[in-house]
Amino acid sequence: MRTRSLWLLPLVVGALLLGACGDDDGDDGEDTGSGNGSGDTTEIALPEDVTLVNDGRLTVCSDMPYEPFEYEEGGETKGFDYEIVAAMGERLGLDVEFRTTPFDSIIPALAAGDCDMIASAMTITDERAEQVDFTEPYFDADQSLLILAEDEGTYETLEDLAGKTIGVQVETTGASYAQENLPEGATLREFQTGDEMFPALISKDIDAALQDFPVNAYRAAQGDEFVVTETFQTGEQYGFAVQKGSSLLGALDEALAAIRDDGTYDEIFSTWFGEQN
Repeated sequence: MRTRSLWLLPLVVGALLLGACGDDDGDDGEDTGSGNGSGDTTEIALPEDVTLVNDGRLTVCSDMPYEPFEYEEGGETKGFDYEIVAAMGERLGLDVEFRTTPFDSIIPALAAGDCDMIASAMTITDERAEQVDFTEPYFDADQSLLILAEDEGTYETLEDLAGKTIGVQVETTGASYAQENLPEGATLREFQTGDEMFPALISKDIDAALQDFPVNAYRAAQGDEFVVTETFQTGEQYGFAVQKGSSLLGALDEALAAIRDDGTYDEIFSTWFGEQN
């Protein structure tokens, strides 16, 4: 299995230069768009025992917005995860629909049958693997510290935030890392979504945001408000998740392997993160 590292990507370089996540069924989300498989690239058959929430469609639980992985713009779902899953859906002959689902309830939503899979920049962990089955990893990621550009000389490292307030997203690996490495006297403020931390930084309700490096780097690269001052090499990998024991897992792994083999993965990756060395 090939894996990806973001250290040398143009996006990350830019961020560090600035500084140096259908049907109305009553859930918290709504129909946020679909990717239509053309049928021309269909090459993988679903196992006969797979029952989908909606026939002919992969219904996906995803915590949006979480740029650049999944978000909505102009009524359409976009992002790296979305494009990868849509490409996998084509290989399976399925449309794709992303449903907004809060991250702290995303696994229960899958277990309840609200969706067929989770695609939400979710790190594979032993604890989560007790509740869901993960595909092969599709993305490498670490944690990072994001601050206001004006505070760059003040909060260069996590330890500089002693006595300060650090924002994290609830039930994430970033929150766990922050809790385990909390500077003396610092407090954590949890947010329902990662996107909520950016306005909290601007309003100075928090002094820093600790979350996935590609998300913080992407936001820092959008302008001159924020900088990434420190990265933490946690060696995390993202995976897509299905219900325990679901035979959909094998089909998704086949589809992921297919888009890697034919170059589709590389093309999507370069669109969002630049060419890989």
